[in-house]
Amino acid sequence: MKIAVVSHDAGSSELICAFMKEYTTKADWHVFAKTSSPMAEICKRHNLPYAPMADAAEQLEDIHPDLLLFGTGWQDKCEQPYVHYCKMHGIPTVAFLDHWSNYRERFGYPKNGWEENLGDFTAVHDERAYSLAVSMGLPNPLKLPNHYLIRLIEQAVKQKAEVGKTLLFLSEPTDAVAQKTYGNPLYWGFTQYTALEDILEHFEDFQCEDLIIRLHPSERSSNYNAILRRYPTISVQIHDIHSAELMDELLCAKVIIGFDTMALYIAALLGKSVISYLPTKAREFLLPLPKNRQLNHLDHLSHELLDGSVLHMDKFGIDFATFVNTVTKAD
Repeated sequence: MKIAVVSHDAGSSELICAFMKEYTTKADWHVFAKTSSPMAEICKRHNLPYAPMADAAEQLEDIHPDLLLFGTGWQDKCEQPYVHYCKMHGIPTVAFLDHWSNYRERFGYPKNGWEENLGDFTAVHDERAYSLAVSMGLPNPLKLPNHYLIRLIEQAVKQKAEVGKTLLFLSEPTDAVAQKTYGNPLYWGFTQYTALEDILEHFEDFQCEDLIIRLHPSERSSNYNAILRRYPTISVQIHDIHSAELMDELLCAKVIIGFDTMALYIAALLGKSVISYLPTKAREFLLPLPKNRQLNHLDHLSHELLDGSVLHMDKFGIDFATFVNTVTKAD
């Protein structure tokens, strides 16, 4: 079995690389990635060889794959030439979806012809994602184990972490996403900055001694300075991705709050106290978290939320042999 792989954005690339690592000996893998992409960095981390992207047709003709796995996301659509070639030549294609948002938009919806970018099959990794894919009519949803999360949780529980009294705010560039998508940074009625003000106003309710703001890679710490000057009595540190490992900060924090970043879901699986906070009715909660941990306001914060989460990963998905048989069987 010769499998071609092409991906760019981090989320689906993590899933695909973990899938390859789990089944290294089960296939002859051929990976294509942009040299400066998240996929390339993840491949290096896992010691997975890859070829720099070039002419898709030439690269695929050179290896004659039996199957193509491809990533999806927002940053770059460099997978599309590989997908189009395979679909033209009858090579099965499988799209990998991460998170629980913008599933159709990853393929170019609502532009004309967006359906041409879909895979023949759509790989998902939990029941919520499966339900979403079915409801949106994405082709042939397939349930696969989330080997990335399985390994991440297994490694995390072995770490020795001293839990402090820190409130960890996982910031996301909400204003930039709203501006890019809807032409209005306040489309949802809030930004990461207004949310931070809410958190600072209710800081005592979290029963924490200090606050860490973990920036999204696209954010700058200076954007928070004016807000923080108004709360001089609260001890605050701002960390970027180079300041500390995300897993270390999740494990050491007492309470973790954010919007709908995947890191909140990971923290909940680790038994941490997590809060998905969307101070609006104009945006739906996406993470598969308990309802009581999805808040539209921070007034009268329940003390129960300051206790650890009880969330488990159920066994999910088909094995590799069943996967291959499903996607390569003759019509």
